[in-house]
Amino acid sequence: MRTIVLASGSQGNAILVKSGSSAILFDLGISLRKLKFRLAELNEDLSGLEAVFISHEHGDHINGLEIFLRKIPLPVFATQGTWDSPLMSGLKQHRVCFKCGEPIPLNGFEVQAFRLPHDAAEPVGFIVSDREHKLALATDFGSVNALVLERLKGAELLIIESNHDEDMLRKGPYPWPLKQRILSRCGHLSNPDCARLLSKIQNHGLKNVVLAHLSEKNNRPELAYAAARDRVDQRIPIHLTNQKRPGPIIDLK
Repeated sequence: MRTIVLASGSQGNAILVKSGSSAILFDLGISLRKLKFRLAELNEDLSGLEAVFISHEHGDHINGLEIFLRKIPLPVFATQGTWDSPLMSGLKQHRVCFKCGEPIPLNGFEVQAFRLPHDAAEPVGFIVSDREHKLALATDFGSVNALVLERLKGAELLIIESNHDEDMLRKGPYPWPLKQRILSRCGHLSNPDCARLLSKIQNHGLKNVVLAHLSEKNNRPELAYAAARDRVDQRIPIHLTNQKRPGPIIDLK
């Protein structure tokens, strides 16, 4: 199973997962042009693409969808709450609705969604497995509850939000209401909270970590990395995403 982070952060999100001859795209918050450019940078393509799964309706997760689907019509999987959002109204002809916890078989893959605490209609993370490997995607949520912990256990690869350094956020340029939103239980996960989560699941088969959705104004890569590295076994690699370029690519073998 190959996982390719094509975009991560407030400027857009897109993750491509491949296994055998099939592929699934998770979120599409960047333009088709940028998507193709970033794929080409990595010598990758969209061959075998079966579907698009949407975690929630915020623009940085869906902004590229409408034009993409005109060129490449595919089923789009999302929760009922996400589909009910006016932001998804132009995509109804591609609609496939799923429920959290429901296994979705898709040509060699199985996808299950689980609810995340975030300020969207019905936001979810994903567990993705093929016949051999399992990964988890959880990139927009403000707090860690028992369900999130339980669902993330057993993933070999975890792509996880490490959005902000709390001190940088509090002292930064954002207006106070936005700071409150980010810091809330349904906002975005801080570096220390991400690190604590990782420390609790690292002994359940975890082999690779990707720190995602890093804020450009309220975080620095070295801070996110240091917080996680301090709590995670040194044998487990920790990778960073960057809003301006694609990557990393993680192969589970």
